[in-house]
Amino acid sequence: MLLKIGELAQRTGITVRTLHHYDKLGLLTPSVRSEAGYRLYNRHDIARLHRIQALRRLDLSLQEIAELIQGDTADLRSVISQQIHSLEEQIKQSQELRERLLELDEQLHQNDDLNMDYWLSTLEMMSLRSKYFSPEEIALWRQNKDVHSGKMEMAMQSIVAQIRAYMDAKVAPSEPQVLVQVQKWLETVHQSVPNPALLKKFADMHRDEPSIQAMSGVDNAMMDYINIAAIEIRYQIYRRYLSEDECQYFRPSFMRNMDNWTALFIDLKNFIDAGIAVTDPIALQRIQDWRTMFLDAWGNRVETVQKIRQIHEKEPRLTIGGGLSQEVLDYAVTGIRYIEMQNSTVPTSPKTAKKTPKSR
Repeated sequence: MLLKIGELAQRTGITVRTLHHYDKLGLLTPSVRSEAGYRLYNRHDIARLHRIQALRRLDLSLQEIAELIQGDTADLRSVISQQIHSLEEQIKQSQELRERLLELDEQLHQNDDLNMDYWLSTLEMMSLRSKYFSPEEIALWRQNKDVHSGKMEMAMQSIVAQIRAYMDAKVAPSEPQVLVQVQKWLETVHQSVPNPALLKKFADMHRDEPSIQAMSGVDNAMMDYINIAAIEIRYQIYRRYLSEDECQYFRPSFMRNMDNWTALFIDLKNFIDAGIAVTDPIALQRIQDWRTMFLDAWGNRVETVQKIRQIHEKEPRLTIGGGLSQEVLDYAVTGIRYIEMQNSTVPTSPKTAKKTPKSR
């Protein structure tokens, strides 16, 4: 069977222009020429065209198709495997888009007053979440109604605007009016995102993604400003009970160990959720890290540390912010007491033990 280009186009539904293009690329060239000079496609050419059409359905480029047709079955298996992976990714993206739309639809039913800026920032954050959070963490995130319904973002808007105004006016982060707004920030975040691991990833996403910063109005400079103010809030609480000399180590130590404290809160929260006792060696190792940094913050003065423990019982605000919670604090305190009890009951070495004189 020999077919002219127009006949082949009519039978296969492919345009003559496409067949000419295939010929120009060397992908499909007519094998026979008639006595009248017409170029004709034979059975093998038609079979080759069917293979080209099949591979086109896999969304391959013409160059990839040309290489495959000249290759072997192993190459085809590799391409099929790649296409399956690509389709799985498309399905995953479609499912994620569906989840975003369902989430936005639910928020719309809960709050009709959300403006376009909020919708845009929400969509942007949703598109980036999978980059920073696991599916399990996203599910946990969605369980938080304050975040899920948009209450957190709406509450933050006025706080962010006021803090930005103070920054633009060059107001120091230690000033009372700034501390009032930062305290509101800390309380809102603490209530909305109590899990320290999620909070850390949320902060990382915020610092690394300019689009999120642009939408929220919170850039890296503002986050640094808020961190300094948050430390100042704690410092001023301690100063109500301690002298300036006793507090002199707190600011530099906390700034130096800020990331270490966050990592420690995350680890202890994970231990709690996993049911790991404070007496477990893995927990005691991290609690010892807590004890070391805690002593560093107070100049390794034991008498000051004793006062600090009493202050924490009176001031619940000290557990707000940075991923710290009363649950994590109680766990650490229990572990520290256990360590100190173990240290105080270490048996005396026989070499150093005092000999009791024998009575005559």
